[in-house]
Amino acid sequence: MGEKLLVGRTCELASLIKYIKESDTHPTLEGPNGVGKTSLVAVAGFKLKTEFVAGLTNQAFLPLPEPFQLTAEDTAETFKRRVFYKVAQAFIENHTLLQARGFKVPDVENINLWLNSPTFGTLGGGVSIFGVGGNVAVGTSTNSSAGFTEAGFVATVTLWLKECFPERSSGGFLCNIDNLELLETSKNARKLIEALRDEVLSVNGLRWILCGARGIVRAAASSQRMQGVLSEPLDIDPIGHDCIKALISARLQVFAQPQTTVSLVPTAPVDELGFDLVYRIGNNNLRNAMKYSEDFSIFVPESDLKTMTPKERYALLESWMDEIAEKYFLATSGVGPKAWTVFDKLVDRGGSMSPSEHGVYGFESYPALRAHIRDLEEANLVESAVDETDDRRKTINITSRGWIVNRHRQKSVS
Repeated sequence: MGEKLLVGRTCELASLIKYIKESDTHPTLEGPNGVGKTSLVAVAGFKLKTEFVAGLTNQAFLPLPEPFQLTAEDTAETFKRRVFYKVAQAFIENHTLLQARGFKVPDVENINLWLNSPTFGTLGGGVSIFGVGGNVAVGTSTNSSAGFTEAGFVATVTLWLKECFPERSSGGFLCNIDNLELLETSKNARKLIEALRDEVLSVNGLRWILCGARGIVRAAASSQRMQGVLSEPLDIDPIGHDCIKALISARLQVFAQPQTTVSLVPTAPVDELGFDLVYRIGNNNLRNAMKYSEDFSIFVPESDLKTMTPKERYALLESWMDEIAEKYFLATSGVGPKAWTVFDKLVDRGGSMSPSEHGVYGFESYPALRAHIRDLEEANLVESAVDETDDRRKTINITSRGWIVNRHRQKSVS
C-alpha cells in the first residue's frame, strides 16, 4: 500500500536504494518534519525485500518492521540491546526465507520460545538457549527474561549476523533510526551516534538508515569519527504542488470501498484542490496537511457534502481553516511586538534561519535576538535545533502551528 501511495519521490527512492545496495556507508536522509522520510524508507525496504523474495537478486535486504528512535536518555548499551532483540525476532520471522535461499541461519527454536512465550520447555539433560552456555534444567520454566539480556545474548546474535551475512554484499537487516531531531541539539546527536559507531553501526549484517530534520543528521554525518560510516545526507524536500493531484488520486484509489449502486458512491471531503490549499497553508508539510484534512472530514457531516458542489466544498474548507488559524492565534500569548516582527520576517524568508543571520532581523548579535526567539518557542511558533559547532547552520524553523497562525496574520493584514 505504501508503494502505491508514494508519489513524487521517484528520484529520491532510486538514490536511497542505490545507497543501500552499493555503498559502504550507511545512507542518511535530511528534510523537514512531515515531508515523508519515513514513508520513503519503508517503501525502499519493501522493494528491496520484494526483489529478494522474487529471486531477482541474491542480496537479502530485510527491513525491520518498525523504526527506532533515540532520546537523550538512551545510551549505546541500552540501544544496542533494544536493536538486538528486534534482530533476533527478525531472524525468527525470516528464517524460512533465508534458509531456502541458501543463507546460513541459526536454529531459532529455543530463542523463539524465549522471546515469544511466557513459558519454555527444556529438553532432557538441559539445553543451551543461545549456544553459548546458559543451560536450564529439565522441565518447563517461567520465562522471566532476566537471565538472557547480557553479553551472551549480544554475542550470539552478533555471531548469527556474521555467519548469515558474511559480506556487505550479502545484504542484512535494514534498520531505521528516525526523528533524530528528538535529541534536540546536534551536539547530543553527534555524541550518541558516535557512541553507536562501534556498537551497532559497524556490526556485520545490519544496514542503517538515519533520518532527521533541522540539520541534525548533517551535523552528525560531518563528525570526524563518522567519516566513512555515514553518507552525505540525501536532501528530501517537500513534494511539488504539481504532484498533489496524483497524490490524492492514489489515495482515493487505494482506499476506495466497492459500491453496489451509484447512490452509494462516496464524496471525498477534500479533493486535490482542497488538499493543495491545506498543504500551502502549512508550508508544504505533508503529514500536517493529512492531519487537517482528516479533521475537516470528521467535522463536516457526510450528508452535507453530498449536496455541495466542489467549489462549495473548497469554500467551506477554506473557511474552516481560517477558523482554526484564528483559534490558534487567539490562544497565543507572551509574544511581544518585536517578537512578532521577527516572526513575520522569518515567514518572508521561507521559515528557516540560522543564528548568524541576526543582522537581517535588525539585531547586532544573536544573544540580543535570542530573547524574542525564546518567546516564539514558548508559544510553539518556532523550534530550534542548536549546532554548537557551526552557527551558520539553519537551525530555527517555524512550526506547523506557526504556519497556521501565520495564515490568520496574513488574512488580517489583507
